[in-house]
Amino acid sequence: MRVKARNEWTAIADPRAASGFNDPRAYDRGRPSFPRHALARIVSELELEKTSRVLDLAAGTGKLSCLLVELVGEVVAVDPSRAMLAVLAERLPECKTRLGTAEAIPLADGSVDAVFVAEAFHWFRTAEASHEIVRVLRSNGHLVLVWQRPNWDRADLPWLDEFDRLMEPLFAASERLAGPHPNLDKRWKSELAALELFDRPSSFEVDFVHRLGREDFVALVSSWSWIAILPAEQRKSVLTSVRELVAGRGPLTLRYRTEIQWTRPRRPDES
Repeated sequence: MRVKARNEWTAIADPRAASGFNDPRAYDRGRPSFPRHALARIVSELELEKTSRVLDLAAGTGKLSCLLVELVGEVVAVDPSRAMLAVLAERLPECKTRLGTAEAIPLADGSVDAVFVAEAFHWFRTAEASHEIVRVLRSNGHLVLVWQRPNWDRADLPWLDEFDRLMEPLFAASERLAGPHPNLDKRWKSELAALELFDRPSSFEVDFVHRLGREDFVALVSSWSWIAILPAEQRKSVLTSVRELVAGRGPLTLRYRTEIQWTRPRRPDES
């Protein structure tokens, strides 16, 4: 049996990741959840049951864990941030939490039926994390990736063009500082395919609507990694501009496409 652990953030190479997740309350307040029916569908597809044990890897404040605990027998939440896990533990005392990273998962070999990763795989070191995921999966276990793709509608958000003009130079500045954003250049996809550890993934997409108030929206923007990395005074100024932009707008409607991808490790006779 092999259990690995590593100190908080030591495996995070991109400074945007560490900066973006240093305010768990803002993250939890602003970030969207996920459609329950889509999670129920993938749980059924993979034949997970009330006896199944799953890992929510890079669980954050538990946006995904909240749904998984209703659908499977045991959820273990692993994240490199103590502060994030503290928020998760307040909400889900029945969920086991472990401090750790994708590159050093603090679980035993073959100990989970599925590994779920929501909105985080692009931050991992692909090769190290992939081998760790294979290690902790039981026979016939699966890796499930969950993504929220913004599909914001200008009919819902008439100020969106102005918002984009405010955000674009800030995103460009973060790329000059830290390089291309890993969830835009998608290099993790080619890296994962090159490892040949997993089967070709299957996927489906569903629509999801996130409704939130003005201050919730400001919290959402503040949680974006390329905003959180800004110097404190600049970040404060940007968030003030965002707050003014949506002032008096009432509840906001943010539309997303939720994509769920799943795969399993290749068996020895398939490599």
